[in-house]
Amino acid sequence: MESKRTRTRNMLQRVMTLTKHAYDFQSSVNLTAPLSMNSWHLSPGINLDQIQGLNTNPTYQNLQLTTCPLCPSRNFDFARAQKFLQLELDRQCASISNLIRYDPKNCLNFVQDLSQHLRRVLKSDTLNSMRYKIIVIATIVQAIPDGRRSQSIAIISRCLWDHETDESITAQATLGYDMLVVATVYAVYTD
Repeated sequence: MESKRTRTRNMLQRVMTLTKHAYDFQSSVNLTAPLSMNSWHLSPGINLDQIQGLNTNPTYQNLQLTTCPLCPSRNFDFARAQKFLQLELDRQCASISNLIRYDPKNCLNFVQDLSQHLRRVLKSDTLNSMRYKIIVIATIVQAIPDGRRSQSIAIISRCLWDHETDESITAQATLGYDMLVVATVYAVYTD
């Protein structure tokens, strides 16, 4: 059993030595392999400044850079997206007759189609930079058209994102006789 530990310790010390010389690493502490299971410890090692002829300034000839960008090459144009969202939402809602009343079954199909359509419009090449994810949440609610009752709706969301690259935009429009559509679009950069 002791011979296996000795061989393992010698092998680890050789690897450390080869690694230090291969990368021209300056260190004053070596890791010593244990002779028993619970005796890992640090011991003073060779200071490479003392060795003559060894370059102490590390050179990184094989330095590899990341291949994917960490920030977008161009930011998502949120002001333009807000205008497109409002125009497209108004256009889609104008195609519905003003006499149609709220019906949950019909609204379910319409809101799904509307969400997909808005996402396609905003995901187009003219608006979207690479690596942005577009999330569209559309909500249709029933509202009293003449405003005799005071009604309000609060749609709240919380997101964890980078404030420099990510944002959300919201637009609303009236639909039919007694409906209101609220669409929120989240543009999130994925790195």
